[in-house]
Amino acid sequence: MSMLEVDQLKIWEERSGRVLVHGSSFRLSRGECLAVVGESGSGKSLTCRSLVRLNRKGIRQTGLIALNGLDLSMLSDKEMRRYRGRRLCMIMQNGMSAFDPSRPIGSHLQATLSVHYDWSRSEMEAKLTAAMSAVGLREPASVMRRYPHELSGGMLQRVMISLAIVLEPDVIIADEPTTALDAVTAYEVVEQFEGVRNRLGSAIIFVSHDLGVVRRIADNVLVMKDGEIVERGATRDIFACASHPYTRYLVSSKEALTRHYKQLMGGANDVEG
Repeated sequence: MSMLEVDQLKIWEERSGRVLVHGSSFRLSRGECLAVVGESGSGKSLTCRSLVRLNRKGIRQTGLIALNGLDLSMLSDKEMRRYRGRRLCMIMQNGMSAFDPSRPIGSHLQATLSVHYDWSRSEMEAKLTAAMSAVGLREPASVMRRYPHELSGGMLQRVMISLAIVLEPDVIIADEPTTALDAVTAYEVVEQFEGVRNRLGSAIIFVSHDLGVVRRIADNVLVMKDGEIVERGATRDIFACASHPYTRYLVSSKEALTRHYKQLMGGANDVEG
């Protein structure tokens, strides 16, 4: 049985009736990383937020979302809050918007953990300290005393990943987690996701426009355009022999940029050789 099953997920605007996502279906197995790619407005983030019921007011949805065989649509809002984070953990694109700016990081993390675990304050601090150290955050105690605006984007992403390590969710949903990061930090953050998957066996939905990152981390890929899944398959097949014209366009554009970058960086060596 799949860990996560999504069947005929339809998302629309209640006021206008405009359909934003047209009956998406996919499955996710334990330890699998599924990448969702596509241009802005294709429905990637809407799909992710629908899985955890976090879309803004006025957005409606129908369809099956089952976690380990349980239809999440049958849960009340209170019950869903206990699944959100503990079983389905979403890592936002912008770390600054994921935290309460009026509270220190540690206070926010402990409040989240208290919803799911009956741990003492010292137990929470010990687990968070170990997790932060595991993702490369120096002086975790100092980090927990700081406010979100005092941390860089890369540090905030690491904080969210460290929370996921402590929560040990079945599924991690990462919505464009490297978009606001420089190339070096993005590489390091992707390494942390791979570490979490290896350590916990969590399944990951990884939303990204960066096909280089996707090629490295994903087992399978969904390609979305205008609210529809236009292609799906193993990552190696998507990059080697995509069938849909839009997918071929995305892949060829990435390859062209890569060639141009290599020419710029290695041009001198090519001339000397």
